[in-house]
Amino acid sequence: MAIAPQTPARRHWTALEAYLQPIEDDSMELDGFLKHWDVTREEVAYICDCSLTTVNHWFSQGEHRRFPSEKHKQKLALAHHIWTTIETEPEYLQTLREMYIKKHRKQQERLANWQVFLVAVDRSFYCGY
Repeated sequence: MAIAPQTPARRHWTALEAYLQPIEDDSMELDGFLKHWDVTREEVAYICDCSLTTVNHWFSQGEHRRFPSEKHKQKLALAHHIWTTIETEPEYLQTLREMYIKKHRKQQERLANWQVFLVAVDRSFYCGY
């Protein structure tokens, strides 16, 4: 028995809009982020989508010192929000997320295997095997 698709309610759209909106008003200073989370400079670079060299400039002193942009501060705030939310997330939601990730990985593996198969078939066709 198939279940009819659910029509998103206003609360669904509101939640989606909240996640899709740029978090312009929500930013976090690097020092504040580092007080909450023990991360390496490489991990900060990953979170902020910038190079390790850029992050190293944030920690340097003198004329080569740079400061995180608003975009970087927004990414720090988003990472902090997600990580804080996960800390207080009910166990059943953690289980659902893990199930989704596992299912998604299996789908990606099947797709990759299918692509390898197609390449092998294509090669054998053109090579005359």
